[in-house]
This record gives sequence, C-alpha cells and structure tokens, in this order.
Amino acid sequence: MADIRDFTQGWSVARLADEFGMDRRTAAKRLREAGVPPAAKRNGNDVYRLADAAPALVQVQAGAVGADGVVDPRDLPPMERRAFYQSENERLKVETTTGQLVPAAEVEADYAALVKKVVQFFDTLPDVLERKAGLRPEQVVKVQDECDRVRQSMFEAITDDVRDSA
Repeated sequence: MADIRDFTQGWSVARLADEFGMDRRTAAKRLREAGVPPAAKRNGNDVYRLADAAPALVQVQAGAVGADGVVDPRDLPPMERRAFYQSENERLKVETTTGQLVPAAEVEADYAALVKKVVQFFDTLPDVLERKAGLRPEQVVKVQDECDRVRQSMFEAITDDVRDSA
C-alpha cells in the first residue's frame, strides 16, 4: 500500500491513469496537451499535483459537448466516435431483445391495424344506426357529417405530428 507521503509530492502518470480509469498513454497525452507542469520527479519519473492534473484528465474533448451538455458523436475523434457507435449498437440490440425497443415497421403495422378499425367504425356507424336505431335519413346525414368531421380532425392531427417530427 502506498504511503501518504508518496502523494504529497505528487501522483505518477500511471497512478493518475488508474484513478481516472484510463490508459497511461491517454493520461500522459492529456497532461501534455493541457500543459500541466510536473510538480516534481520521483525515481526519475514526473509526478503531478492532483489539483493540477485532475481538470486535464476529466475534460471532455473540445467541441464534443453541445450547449445542452449532450455529446455529439460527430465531433468526437475517430476512435472515440467508433466506440460510441459500437456501444450504441449494443445498447439497441439489448433494448430490442428485452422488448424495450420495438422496430418501427412493427409499430407502423400496429397503428395501421388500429386506424383500419377506427375507419371501419366511422364508415359503418351511420348505416348501423339507420338499420338498428331506426334513424331517419336526415339524422343519418348528420351522423355521417359528424363522423367525417372527426375523421378529418384525426387526419390533420396525425399529419401535423408527422410534419413536426420530420
């Protein structure tokens, strides 16, 4: 176990990398790019003050985080972008397997079946009311007009949603 005196002079790159969960070469590169000066040398190796090194090691790649705090993968370096998309693909596979994510074609088919039933109901309602409830022709026309109005408003709501999402 390390003696506390070892850390008062500074932390080695290997120890910093271990603590921040990254490769030693990545830690050294980030320290170098951030211009963090070594606090001292121990056994011939540079050591760094934790307070100086930590900001450089936890920084997110410049330009990768948008104003809303979300990482934009297009702004990541190629290797990190590849890792991001691989992890996203794995996440999507897991969510699909567990049923948390449903393919769009399946959702569209379910909605189509639902809409088909609703349309059939509105198409047959005036005839059913005329036949079973004995509505007069002028009453059937009013029911048909109301059904048409509701269908039109549903159509407009759906097409507005599709236009807004596009």
